[in-house]
Amino acid sequence: MQKMVISILVFFIQEDYLNKMSLRNNISYFLIAFALVLVAACTKTAVIPPLEFQKQLLAGTGSFQNTQHVWQLDSTKINGVNSVLTNVQKNYKKTFTFDGGYSDTDNNTGKWEIPALNKLKQTFIYQLTNKQDSTTYDIISINSAQMSLSLKLVNGQTAIYSFKISN
Repeated sequence: MQKMVISILVFFIQEDYLNKMSLRNNISYFLIAFALVLVAACTKTAVIPPLEFQKQLLAGTGSFQNTQHVWQLDSTKINGVNSVLTNVQKNYKKTFTFDGGYSDTDNNTGKWEIPALNKLKQTFIYQLTNKQDSTTYDIISINSAQMSLSLKLVNGQTAIYSFKISN
């Protein structure tokens, strides 16, 4: 980048070029070249690792008005077969906060973490029994609007829970 800027400056300074072009054109070309270099230097974006990106999709970036995401249950499949959701299940929501906090519409609380790419570990404190338990889901997919989680049930079946963003 610096070599390009130096080359442009050397080009403008050469006597033959100055003799052929008016000073006004030289200043215009110099300003255009300077503006292009300035724009190129200022358009750098920080690339975040995939693990951090999944965390931000799940719970927000932590910046103003993006400190939590609420996910509403959209569908459930057991061994590939759709399950009919009850009204209570249709209204079930999980809230993940940027700082690692968790709550749901069953009044359970706890914390969450993504210890590895495509793994979501939730530690629950059940409201009724005050018992602590944890579950690790496989993240099948997650984006800014939808999330699919997979869980191997104790009976050997696989459950897939699909959520949509609710906030």
